[in-house]
Amino acid sequence: MRYTLGIETSCDETACAVLKGKDKILSNVISSSLFRHKPFGGVVPEIASRHCLEAIDYVYQRALKEAGIKPEKINLVAVTRGPGLIGSIFVGVSFAKALSFSMDIPLIGVNHIEAHLEANFIGRRKPSSFIGVIVSGGHTSLVRYRNHRHELLGETVDDAIGEAYDKVAKILGLGYPGGPMIDRLAQKGNAKAFSFTRPRQAGRFDFSFSGIKTAVLNLVEHAPLTPTLSPLRGRGKGEGEFVRDLCASFQEAVMQWVVEKTILACEEEGINNVVVGGGVSANSRLRFLMTQETRIRGMQLFLPPLELTTDNAAMIARLGYTLYRQGVRSDYKMIADPSLKIGEVTNGTFKHRH
Repeated sequence: MRYTLGIETSCDETACAVLKGKDKILSNVISSSLFRHKPFGGVVPEIASRHCLEAIDYVYQRALKEAGIKPEKINLVAVTRGPGLIGSIFVGVSFAKALSFSMDIPLIGVNHIEAHLEANFIGRRKPSSFIGVIVSGGHTSLVRYRNHRHELLGETVDDAIGEAYDKVAKILGLGYPGGPMIDRLAQKGNAKAFSFTRPRQAGRFDFSFSGIKTAVLNLVEHAPLTPTLSPLRGRGKGEGEFVRDLCASFQEAVMQWVVEKTILACEEEGINNVVVGGGVSANSRLRFLMTQETRIRGMQLFLPPLELTTDNAAMIARLGYTLYRQGVRSDYKMIADPSLKIGEVTNGTFKHRH
């Protein structure tokens, strides 16, 4: 069986994983720099890239140790080459190229966003076509997969859904990252307490989340000052009824938009498989709504295990293995590409003719 080493350094995580064949994860080690970013309320690129540089060799050695194999057993190196933060990606790409060269094994540069969808297929059959929705801190995209190709159908025109969560959490004094906290409070609130205007975009499958963030800010600023709301004005944590209801209403609105557009894409494209990926795919309301709506329509839904929702290297290894089997190789001219597009044929990547 082939052993694939996956390397992921697209943002604030530094990760390495060893995959045996296409379905068995032998190790999946992640070192996060989240604690370093919390004081700033968001990811600081310089801090993220420095953490990647400091952690990459340790994470690599730990992944091999947990997998119980020696470096010479690795047959393939797969690495994120984009999109993401240029400094962080550069660390991973440089490390991967050095390993590939020193061990004389093939190198595959993969798209980090496409890999989030691939995480669903470790241990599961991959359908020949599907509509994929990627929801994360930096991306909100709808993708059509067919004939071994990913094609972008729509994406956010402003904030990604994860960014919207973080900004709303900051407005409400809930800290960073905002997603888990809002999800927890939303489960205790009234989702019908506030209504939000549905945004309109020129692109049928595009998203917009900046407007609802502004609407939340206006609600907070104009709400009567009460004992449960006063902590917000003092920059403390406000977890009273107002905050719980606002979290629930905000979450219900954005998740309904995501689910509705995903189902619409399936119906228009004539595809019955839905694949979800990205850090926000761990959200409890999204998972419930997507399960409910696909079941009603007789569609097959793929939701990643919670441990594979965030940035990880197992998904990179899985996509790298898939591309290798399709004849794709990368050479040492491959560079980190922070703006890598979904489905893009990139420089430094070619396909063998068999």
